[in-house]
Amino acid sequence: MREKAISAVVTGAAAGLGLAVARQLTSEGAQVVGIDVDEAGLARAADELGLEPVLGDVSEWKTHERAADAAEALRPLEAWVNNAGIDIQGAAHEVTEEEVDRGLRILLTGAIAGTVVAVRRMLPNRRGSIVNVSSVQGAAAFPRYLVYGAAKTGVIHIARSVAVDYGPHGIRCNTVLPGTMDTPMTDSVLPPDRPREEALRREGELATLGRIAAPEEVAEVVCFLLSDRASYVTGASVLVDGGAAARCFAYPPLEL
Repeated sequence: MREKAISAVVTGAAAGLGLAVARQLTSEGAQVVGIDVDEAGLARAADELGLEPVLGDVSEWKTHERAADAAEALRPLEAWVNNAGIDIQGAAHEVTEEEVDRGLRILLTGAIAGTVVAVRRMLPNRRGSIVNVSSVQGAAAFPRYLVYGAAKTGVIHIARSVAVDYGPHGIRCNTVLPGTMDTPMTDSVLPPDRPREEALRREGELATLGRIAAPEEVAEVVCFLLSDRASYVTGASVLVDGGAAARCFAYPPLEL
């Protein structure tokens, strides 16, 4: 449990990792404000957890400002998780201008905007913790993931920058790099011609643990980094990938 009552903002809170993080923070006594574009999913999360829903696009700064206002109206804002994301597939010869723009706006600009708003709101109290969700693809390149990998690599730098600038002012920022998780986003990219369980088993072969993660397993690490238990951790990049990045993997070459 947390030492005192705080508020937290979680982006992408309607499902997957965001929902798992919101659920754990709530169980620890935090009042959570959840951001998502999925109105129905956000309503379900609000009903289940009692979180304050903020419907909006994370690529728009005003969305983060509205969430910060809502959080500060409840309790001191001391935790922020930039988790919202989309899947953008395609090698350099395949991606469109629209895919590049949309991918970078949501995956990178959204995380920067959320971090900027969080830092500015936390500075007066000289206290706060931010966790940005990158990906194992921020540590190693996957085939046909140019935009996603580039954005997730950029996300890693945010925590380093905040650690350097705001460590003396009581604000910590860290990055979590998950591997494949059992989430709706993963389901959306599974091969349609293969049974789901078989597809997930194949996805899990990338990890040395031989399976994909439950979102709750990654949420544990996110919430640890947010908490005072991680009071001397800032600017760190924490892989939660089942050992995937610890080895080389022989992908077949891209067919052109």
